[in-house]
Amino acid sequence: MSLRKIAIILGASFTIAGSSETAKSIKPVVMQSPAVEVNEAAGNIAVSLSFNLKDVKLGRNQEIILTPTIIAADGSDSLKLKSITVCGRNRWYWYVREELTEVADCNIYRAGTNRVVTLAETLPMEAWMNHSTVELVTEETTCCSPAIKVPGTSANGNTLVATINTDRPAWQFDYVFAPQLSDAPVEMALEGSAFVNFVVNRTELNPNYMMNRREINKILSTIDKVRGDNDAVITNIHIKGFASPEGSYANNTRLAQGRTETLARYVNNQYRFAPGIMSTSYDPEDWAGLRRYVADSLNYNIANRAEIIEIIDGPLGYDAKDQAIKTRFPRDYQVILQEIYPWLRHSDYKVAYTIKVYTDIDNLRRLYTTDPRKLRPIDFYTLASQHPEGTREYLEIMKTASQVYPDDPMISLNVANLYMIEGDLDAAQSMLLRAGRSPQADFARGVLAAKRGDLNGAEKFFLQAKAEGIPQADGYLRQIELQRAYQPVQISPGDI
Repeated sequence: MSLRKIAIILGASFTIAGSSETAKSIKPVVMQSPAVEVNEAAGNIAVSLSFNLKDVKLGRNQEIILTPTIIAADGSDSLKLKSITVCGRNRWYWYVREELTEVADCNIYRAGTNRVVTLAETLPMEAWMNHSTVELVTEETTCCSPAIKVPGTSANGNTLVATINTDRPAWQFDYVFAPQLSDAPVEMALEGSAFVNFVVNRTELNPNYMMNRREINKILSTIDKVRGDNDAVITNIHIKGFASPEGSYANNTRLAQGRTETLARYVNNQYRFAPGIMSTSYDPEDWAGLRRYVADSLNYNIANRAEIIEIIDGPLGYDAKDQAIKTRFPRDYQVILQEIYPWLRHSDYKVAYTIKVYTDIDNLRRLYTTDPRKLRPIDFYTLASQHPEGTREYLEIMKTASQVYPDDPMISLNVANLYMIEGDLDAAQSMLLRAGRSPQADFARGVLAAKRGDLNGAEKFFLQAKAEGIPQADGYLRQIELQRAYQPVQISPGDI
């Protein structure tokens, strides 16, 4: 800060009450380099005023009292800081005789002495000080008269030292939403397992054999459920058959393939689906299933679990693995053969379907009310657009979209933007954790950081977004420069 001097002048025609001494005999007190600093991070304000007493001339019985004061801009509050008293010759010696000059922090000085007196205080920043002024209140008195305020040119009639306004330039927030979202039909599926039994070593299906009617009905009822949904269109029914590991791998391959095809053919005959709807696959021996049962289920009396798992995970061929378990652990093998292998002979089924595409609002509203999972991402935007952007109804629809599509980064990004518009920054941050990496997501993270006052973090994201082709980042980077350059304290050029 360059050296600045402010003269505190007792008015040229001012006459001291009860004294023949007039202001024409007075030379001003010069205030040097006034400093006011607001430290928002530390929550304090520091005021430092220096006064050069060398050339000050006062009448013998005169004194002036200088008191720095912080005054709320609306006049609702004020705070006086430490003051100094500058005395003429007679007044000075009176203070000396009374030993008042020896009192700590008495701040009483004789006019004309070759010294600079500094008043410096650091105090907590109170809310009202965010919009305030620092002013010097000057009072003049004599030995025989009360103190009289010397008028200054500030709005409060004092010497204006500084103006404090901690309100930085308002941010102009802009948002970049994700590009057009998917309009592909919604794909859904229902899955399950059926334990259909076949005669030993045969592939013919007898629906009435053992519990087959119940197990086959699992598949048929799943298909019927989808067929009964007027919004659904079946696209594929897949059946995958599994056999258990006992016997030769070659024979198990024959059985798994033949039994799966037989079951699929039976199911298809109940409905006569168009070609290509039914599909099959098979696994000759369900070793993965065997490992899960042995490792995870304690319902079976198996004494050598670790050793059996080691064989399953080892390098032996399929037939050799089954033989190794059978010969090394015969008691455990009997448990596996009788209690676990039957569960490995199963048919997994999956009924895949798509939801009909609707474009009219009535059907979209119906699906939103009955089963929002049937809506495409773009459908949620169509519904939301029926309400003004940023309203509670708009946000609720988009929040539902984020619940239906929790792994969709574009929806998460757009909902994060809506939360920021609403002012819920914590919710916005949670959504941005799911927004992935994209230029738009980087930009949104910059906006969030800016809203939280993290200029460094915001700058990092905006620089990334700018490099990635988001033109709006330039405007934010300029705003960051303005925020950093803003000075909450403006020193007055002087009240002279």
